[in-house]
Amino acid sequence: MAQGRLGIAFRDWLNARDVRRMTRRRQFPDTLERAYWDRTEYSKDSARLEAVGYVVASETDNEPYVSAEIPAAGGGVGGMLTRRISRRVPDIHVIYRRQVAGGPRS
Repeated sequence: MAQGRLGIAFRDWLNARDVRRMTRRRQFPDTLERAYWDRTEYSKDSARLEAVGYVVASETDNEPYVSAEIPAAGGGVGGMLTRRISRRVPDIHVIYRRQVAGGPRS
C-alpha cells in the first residue's frame, strides 16, 4: 500500500509542476484532460487548476479495475484454457476548459 501512496504523491507533484510551468510561461491551453487515481488527487489538482482559470467541462467515473480473459496459447491439455487478468486503472477522467474573466487569452 505504501507504493500506492508514493505513486499518488509523485503524480500530485507532477500535476503541481505542470501548473507552475503554465503560470511561469503564461501559456495556458484551452483544454486539459487529466486522469486521476483517487478523489484526493482530483480535489488537490482541481483546486490548483481552478486558481489559474480552469473549470470542469466534463467528468466521468469508472470502475478502478478492468478485467479481461486471455485465451490460452496452446491446446491446454491439463491446464486452464483461458486466463483472467485484472488491472488497476485511473477511475476519474476530467476535461478542464480555460475561462478567464476579462483580459486576453494566452
